[in-house]
Amino acid sequence: MIKRLHLAILGCAAAALLQTSLAFAQQPFQLSSKFLEATFYGNKVWDGQHHFAKVLCLTFPRPGDAQAFAEALYNNNAIYYSRAAYNDLTALYVVSSTIPAGRSSEEEISNLEAQHKKAIDAYPRTFSQSKATGELGPSLSLTVRNAKEGSKEVPFPLTRTIDRRPDAPLTSLSVHRLFVHGHDRIEVAGLRYFKIPVEPEQEAAATADLSALVEQASQSLQSCTAKLPPRM
Repeated sequence: MIKRLHLAILGCAAAALLQTSLAFAQQPFQLSSKFLEATFYGNKVWDGQHHFAKVLCLTFPRPGDAQAFAEALYNNNAIYYSRAAYNDLTALYVVSSTIPAGRSSEEEISNLEAQHKKAIDAYPRTFSQSKATGELGPSLSLTVRNAKEGSKEVPFPLTRTIDRRPDAPLTSLSVHRLFVHGHDRIEVAGLRYFKIPVEPEQEAAATADLSALVEQASQSLQSCTAKLPPRM
């Protein structure tokens, strides 16, 4: 069994959480709990089921392929972070924080969309986004070419470091889904590294494959989390 964190998320909001953060504009993050990690080898079996307090819940896809699961709290317990690492250079992340009081889910999604639009305008080859609607209401889908995972001090996807060269071959890829449930902002993200750079004609297939994995996690999160009473 994974030792789970059951600390309550404090009401303070982490300003600008989930904004696109390039290598030259990192947000400061500070651990406020132990960084807990469980590994799955031999006879250790994970069913993929996961929940955090009364904020979110889901079943991670492909639990039999998972090698490790980690979770932690940041910034005086205001930010929750979790990461499932798989055996094919892929990881799935679920993070959450609070949004400012009085801001609706539609307003928060619109703010995030505008923030992403700035990144898209600056790096059109790197970022793309679209909107969707599901059990948790409006949401955003974001795709990032050549995203890189940071350290525990600058954890992905809370920060998103990229290779800013427009002609860089595809060596990594991330896909993000962003939701709002009550006063909680929730992001599901997948990050995959490629041992051999992906040829341009294969990029669409690589994106579709990772998007399908993230969508599976997102659908589970929406279905489960929608049954939790929104924190107001």
